[in-house]
Amino acid sequence: MKRIYTILSVLILSVLLLTGLISTFDVDATYSESERRKLKTAPALTFSSLLDGSFFENYAAYFADTFPGREMLMLHNRNLNGFYYFGGLADRDDASLILDFNSNGANQGEALPDDKPAESTPVETEPEPELPAEQLGSVLLVGDSAFDVPAANRERILSYAAAANAIADTLGQGVKTYVMPVPNSAEFYTPKQYHSGSASQIDMFDLCRDHLGKNVTYVDAYSVLEAHRSEYLYFRTDHHWTQLGAYYAYTAFCDAAGRKPDLREEFPVGKWENFVGSMYTYAANYPQAQILRENPDTVHYWKPYVEYDCDYYSDTTLSDPYPTGVICRIAADVPNKYLTFMGGDHPVTVVETEGEGPCILVIKESYGNALISWLTGHYSKIILIDPREYFSRNTDIDLAAFAREQGVSECLIVNYPMMLNSGGYIAHLEKLSK
Repeated sequence: MKRIYTILSVLILSVLLLTGLISTFDVDATYSESERRKLKTAPALTFSSLLDGSFFENYAAYFADTFPGREMLMLHNRNLNGFYYFGGLADRDDASLILDFNSNGANQGEALPDDKPAESTPVETEPEPELPAEQLGSVLLVGDSAFDVPAANRERILSYAAAANAIADTLGQGVKTYVMPVPNSAEFYTPKQYHSGSASQIDMFDLCRDHLGKNVTYVDAYSVLEAHRSEYLYFRTDHHWTQLGAYYAYTAFCDAAGRKPDLREEFPVGKWENFVGSMYTYAANYPQAQILRENPDTVHYWKPYVEYDCDYYSDTTLSDPYPTGVICRIAADVPNKYLTFMGGDHPVTVVETEGEGPCILVIKESYGNALISWLTGHYSKIILIDPREYFSRNTDIDLAAFAREQGVSECLIVNYPMMLNSGGYIAHLEKLSK
């Protein structure tokens, strides 16, 4: 018996050693075809990232994305899920999920097709109460809609508020700072137990608001979105809001800033059909998720009515610009149509318009991308910083000096609830004020 244990131990240690060697010396994949997303890259090891713990969190995410044989293991997991689930659903056409990144940058910022008024605003109906909710990994499926349900972490929300206060203090009295947390779809369209208690997003936002300092103005986007919840505010197959949802949040920001919001009718419009987004990607290993592919979303977009130039940069030196657009042309074979907004996430993006107005700094993640078009009529310059992208490429930033150089007079911090509860994202926010 002892010999058997010895042999098993040697085999296990050999497998672990071989996995470690392969993981160390193989070439990391950069894109997952089955999940239709870019994979995490190795984080930079810095003293500050060791102290705040963000290095270990980012490295764990990187290792999970680049584990040897990951795609093969996911394929077997998908087949196993299919074996245990007898739903009579058709097989997915995996070839249709491949994202062509090379076509994403083409013709960005040009006039888009279908630039005529929308015939009507589609309505997002609330799931019927009797519809069962089914958990597919991290995704909650209710009818033909998928949801990402956040869980409150009080200490992290308090840290988020403190980081926002620190950013306002860093920018100084000459910059008016706003914080606008925005709910995701789970708050309005899921059974009650998924938006109450620790999952209540309004409670998260109230906690954040109550701990903001006197130099920060809270923007209540929640109320206006709740009032329009019967409209198409969120995608059913993706974790983002629609640009219509971003419009209502924009009106709340205008109210807080003492501005009159522009009417949607002033913006040229268009749409992309057959968008199947991230929530399907996360749940694709489950055959039940086929209903999301069979009921795709439509991406409606509103282009700026003012002329503008838009470039993104790797850091705040603003050297080596790369052209992009507030609203971008997306090739027909690119599945991720949310890239329509700003062409995706970049460390620093600068939008310069021909209109009159001050300069605003927007600190955001991908939710902020759908908001920017609405701001273009009020500002001569809009600067976007995505802390996730910035600190994955850079180790530090002098935000106060950069804001002074660019003439920033307003700052808007806009995030969805996952970021209020994300230790990694909050650590990035904290770096902005150091």
